[in-house]
Amino acid sequence: MENQDIEKTVRIITKLILTNPQKLIREEDLKTLSSKHDFEDLISDVYTNLQNVGFELIKTKFFDQSFYVLTTDGMDDTISPSQYGILALITALSKELDENLPIKDIKELFSDVWNSDVKFLIDNDYLRENEDLAIIRVTPLGKAILKNIIQDLRLKNLLNVFEEEKP
Repeated sequence: MENQDIEKTVRIITKLILTNPQKLIREEDLKTLSSKHDFEDLISDVYTNLQNVGFELIKTKFFDQSFYVLTTDGMDDTISPSQYGILALITALSKELDENLPIKDIKELFSDVWNSDVKFLIDNDYLRENEDLAIIRVTPLGKAILKNIIQDLRLKNLLNVFEEEKP
């Protein structure tokens, strides 16, 4: 009976993750759902279920909370190559400098594409703008979407891609 209850909970969590429009969920919410069972065992079974149907679950932190993000291999067709580049550059900056990037600096750096590409990334929750703190941060969804695109996301490597070759 215990085994059936565990399997039922795994199915519920798997379905919840697959049907969530944002494709992410807080770890605390999952722990609440699985409070009767060992969370690590349950999440391991959920990982396996999702991998069996071509998905991957990534754990990430955002504002001191852990999240699980549902991803697939390849690129998201709704994001243009330039938007991927902007997201990659902002992610690299946040890793190298500070994950809380000043909005004014990012607006200045991306002034030509702020109202189009950067706003798209904010509106679709790949970036989060906090006007009270005057910062911008890469969201768990933004981090997850880059995982299959750029493996070693360091600012130096990214800038080398844009550097023109000298004759």
